[in-house]
Amino acid sequence: LYGPSNWLEKRFLRCRRKFWQRMARPLALLIVYLLLLGALALVISLVIPRLITSVSGLVVSIPDYIDAAQTRLQAWVDPDGPLGRFNLAQRLDAVYQSLLDTITRLLSTENMMNALKGVVNVTSSLVDVIISVMVSLYMLSGRENLIRELKSVLGLFCKPRHIAVLGQYSRRIASIFYGYFYGVFLDSMVVGVVVTIGLLIFRVPYGVLLGMMLGLLNMIPYFGALIGTVGIVLITLLSRNIYAAIGVAIYIIVVQQIDGNIVQPRVVGNSVGLRPIYVLLSITLFGGLFGFWGIFLAVPLMAVVQMLVKDAISWKKQRASLAASAPDGTAPADTPADEK
Repeated sequence: LYGPSNWLEKRFLRCRRKFWQRMARPLALLIVYLLLLGALALVISLVIPRLITSVSGLVVSIPDYIDAAQTRLQAWVDPDGPLGRFNLAQRLDAVYQSLLDTITRLLSTENMMNALKGVVNVTSSLVDVIISVMVSLYMLSGRENLIRELKSVLGLFCKPRHIAVLGQYSRRIASIFYGYFYGVFLDSMVVGVVVTIGLLIFRVPYGVLLGMMLGLLNMIPYFGALIGTVGIVLITLLSRNIYAAIGVAIYIIVVQQIDGNIVQPRVVGNSVGLRPIYVLLSITLFGGLFGFWGIFLAVPLMAVVQMLVKDAISWKKQRASLAASAPDGTAPADTPADEK
């Protein structure tokens, strides 16, 4: 909430009346939190009930989808079917039995009790959310005092120039995370809305749920959009027909191409600046280390690593240049390179 509150505060400070200047920060925080609560109330009252209905309907329809898929696969692997000569019937039966055993194991009594315990833990999570909102309010209202006190504590252990370097890198890292998440969130919302409209046009069941799901998965580079697209096309194939599934697949691919080549570069901007190979490497590395949150935070984390490596290389080159230009072949003790 720092970005919008800081933007509003600057607008109030530009007013000529001293009242608006004096009340700039309280009014900015009040407006931001009212907008946040209004958005949450809108989601809870309008979106969540429809999503719950869609999820319930999807769960109820899953057995029908499984039966339909089994019937179609059986027709394909019959001796007269297009895949009959490959003798896939036994293999598909083994896969189906394995999936059935997995679903049965997931729906066991122990897992259901664990799910019930998770529901009970929602109360403590709500308390954490309330405390977090209060803490965020105090941090936004008194951020200068917090930074000043933090610098005073660091002054007990670090030199002033080291504190300045730490502050510089803190601002740069914060700008990377801030720009990335705001840009990706806005881009995912756009993709979710556009895909939802397309699914409603194609009359795909649970279009709102599937569109919003694809929008959220779009926050995970490459793999998220691919997984969401495959799921939506599969559900369309089982609930409608192959022509609707092909149309939905083409529509989502076109939307993804427009998003990846036009919308995302403009919305996300240069806040990350990673090459595709580094994005894939970051997802693999941080996902293996930290699981879901590692995948979710992989891109900005790799951007921070890239920034630090580039600065280290630049510092090393600057030290070598200063050492070469010095009379005795060594860099001075206090140089601009050291300060950086």
